[in-house]
Amino acid sequence: MLKKIETTKLEVGMYVKNITQKGLSLHEHEREGRITDQNTISALVKRGVKHVYIDTKQGPDSAHAIPIEITEKNLEGQIKEIAQSPKEDRATTSTSLEQELSKATKLHSEALDLVNHAMEQAKAGQSVDIDPFADMADNFMDSVVRNQNALACLSRIREKDNYLMEHSVNVAVLMSILGKHLELERVYLHQCVTGALLHDIGKILIPDSVLHKPGKLTDEEFATMKMHASYSEDILKKSDKFSNVSINVAAQHHERLDGQGYPRGLSGEAVSKEARMASVVDIYDAITADRVYHKGMTPSNALKRMLDWCGYHLDTFYVHSFIKAIGVYPVGSFVKLSNNMAGVVIEENKDSLKPMVKIIYNLESNAYSSIRLCDLSHESSNVQIKQVLDPNDYGIKLKDFML
Repeated sequence: MLKKIETTKLEVGMYVKNITQKGLSLHEHEREGRITDQNTISALVKRGVKHVYIDTKQGPDSAHAIPIEITEKNLEGQIKEIAQSPKEDRATTSTSLEQELSKATKLHSEALDLVNHAMEQAKAGQSVDIDPFADMADNFMDSVVRNQNALACLSRIREKDNYLMEHSVNVAVLMSILGKHLELERVYLHQCVTGALLHDIGKILIPDSVLHKPGKLTDEEFATMKMHASYSEDILKKSDKFSNVSINVAAQHHERLDGQGYPRGLSGEAVSKEARMASVVDIYDAITADRVYHKGMTPSNALKRMLDWCGYHLDTFYVHSFIKAIGVYPVGSFVKLSNNMAGVVIEENKDSLKPMVKIIYNLESNAYSSIRLCDLSHESSNVQIKQVLDPNDYGIKLKDFML
């Protein structure tokens, strides 16, 4: 049984479980295994790690450990509390989702082509032209202001073979959404979004045998993989037009507050503000994506894990701000409703607990239903979200229902 325990209550012999995903290099800080000595516990405490998860089937239990079912409910409560904290202009839109989708779809496709072309240029040793990326950053920011749900929907439609390009575009979309919520100064946000579009361009220089390896990377392979952030920095520095902010996003998006990141092992205030934001949106998109070596989490589970990493690994302010920006049930969440129907969240409303849901499945008959929209914020609607489901448990591919 998995249980959550305060790091200070750990004992030698306990088995620490990585409940994120095995093989996800993002979480090398959460090494799975048995605690063999007190030094390991002391190192975790010194780093600021507040809690870990133990497997009581593989090691000793503790009266201080809390079953994962209880801790997950507590995390759900925290997310609801954070997302519903006052914010005057939450989820305001000037354009309907239907109207914005056509523009956003064109932008998203153009951005994928743009990133792909830049990667080909980088692989050939050429410098990257900033102008089209600056234009795309402007377009993303404007689309998000009009209706952030359009690009958010598109960011949930993925193809495994296109992960590298899709991830770059999605991180830029999520950075735009976070920046809008934070009301960042436009020039600064523009530089952040530009950097986000190119944050992983250095991966084009990583050997395919490492980049697309289906299993866990060896220490040597992981050292090679970590070089991509430095490569991204070098590629952007080839041009004298990219701002320091954009370069920081590329160079530091894997740095962590506790110094356990890479490539430089920066910690605390040495990690720039833009990199702290980039790490939040980068992690969210990465752990919600299906990869060759792991199944993506639901958006809800991703937010729970990110809450676990607050303070010592991720910046608490930006994690909380991101939750406020995308809501309790982010676009793309598959949810069970109180009428025993299930659907996908396609649009946020001002009340984060009452989004627009596209109903697609009958949980009583375990069969697809006629598709219809249900606005949970409507006064006449007494339907509520009961829980978040994993569409994979029902053999459902949400990308078929997002648009």
